[in-house]
Amino acid sequence: MVGAVELLSHLKPQVSIGVVTNNVRYEQVEKLRFCGLDELVDVLVTSEDVGVAKPHPAIFHTALEQLSCTPDQVVMVGDSWENDIVGASQVGIRSVWLNRYAEPHRDVTLAHQIVELTPLEEIARLLLETIWQDAPEPAT
Repeated sequence: MVGAVELLSHLKPQVSIGVVTNNVRYEQVEKLRFCGLDELVDVLVTSEDVGVAKPHPAIFHTALEQLSCTPDQVVMVGDSWENDIVGASQVGIRSVWLNRYAEPHRDVTLAHQIVELTPLEEIARLLLETIWQDAPEPAT
């Protein structure tokens, strides 16, 4: 995926990064290593580990627990509308839909939409703003 290493490298100092996948652990670990993403991912949650697949809420709850986050502290970036976007929203996680094939947007109130991971600064800003949109203002 063009831009994934650069985007995650840019975000890594500011956020924890998790992967939630319906793939088996061995294959996903190899895929992350092959793509150069393994050192950038803090938490890997597979359907094999949890015993249920996305969009089941339990897989998202497991990821939240392992990341030590609440749903409002997380943004899901996913390319599957049903598995990623709908699944994450069922547990209160905001989402960004990676719509690589320019499918019609199904619900603009449920997720922001991007078609690629570039330009880096613009996508990073969208993700961070999505995470922090409901964060309390710092005390002054």
